[in-house]
Amino acid sequence: MDFDSRYQDEKNGPLKKELRDRLRRFRSLFTLAEIGETLKFSGPFVSQILNEKNPARIDSKHIERIVRAIEEGEVKHAKKLGLNKPQHQNGSTPQPPASDEKQTLDYHLAAIDALGWKITGLQRKD
Repeated sequence: MDFDSRYQDEKNGPLKKELRDRLRRFRSLFTLAEIGETLKFSGPFVSQILNEKNPARIDSKHIERIVRAIEEGEVKHAKKLGLNKPQHQNGSTPQPPASDEKQTLDYHLAAIDALGWKITGLQRKD
């Protein structure tokens, strides 16, 4: 992906505040290391990305992967994050997970729940 002004102020620059805020929501559910593992960055680097005063710069080629991970996380954990509907790129429908990722029933139930639908007769194991 080339530079996209929706997510960065400049090519290979820090994430825009809106995207950092979306990523920051996951701090209540996950550690920096867990977030970093999903984004394929180290936990300390995620901390630098989220730094308010001087956020770390990110190569623009990583933006698509970061946005996709945030969107998938928002769908999967919408209820826990307090989201009525997950935010998606350009208001589009959620992108399906990469083909090598497991598409579990739990993933699909979370996506359905995030869209405001309810399925009766199914109960999750907690």
